[in-house]
Amino acid sequence: MSRYPLLLYVGDILTIILFTLIGRGSHSMATGLSAFLETLSTAAPFIIAWLLVAYGFGAFRPQAWADVRSAVRIVVIAYIPALIVGILLRALLLGRFSPLPFYLVTAVALLAMLLAWRLLYTLVLAPRLSH
Repeated sequence: MSRYPLLLYVGDILTIILFTLIGRGSHSMATGLSAFLETLSTAAPFIIAWLLVAYGFGAFRPQAWADVRSAVRIVVIAYIPALIVGILLRALLLGRFSPLPFYLVTAVALLAMLLAWRLLYTLVLAPRLSH
């Protein structure tokens, strides 16, 4: 595996963990090192869902960072089913669904963060890594 997809995998995972940390902090939940496992367990359903679905939609192929349009398109297309899978995995782990506002905030904020990361990668990191 080249370093390009590896960096995308790592960046996607860190983006989802950062989103989780921000969310936990906004709810006055622990976010420090002592809460690392809690943070990972909160993020895990969305990490698993994103990695599986995004892979299936080609989000780790070179075409996914070829240009801005491709980067945005692949993230948006893969994100919708990944979000649904993440919601279902989370509900399965919790034994219940969360309130609707949780899903609405997650849908918008996490998509924005993944898009920001992928655009940073497409515009700044990928061109530098290819030299």
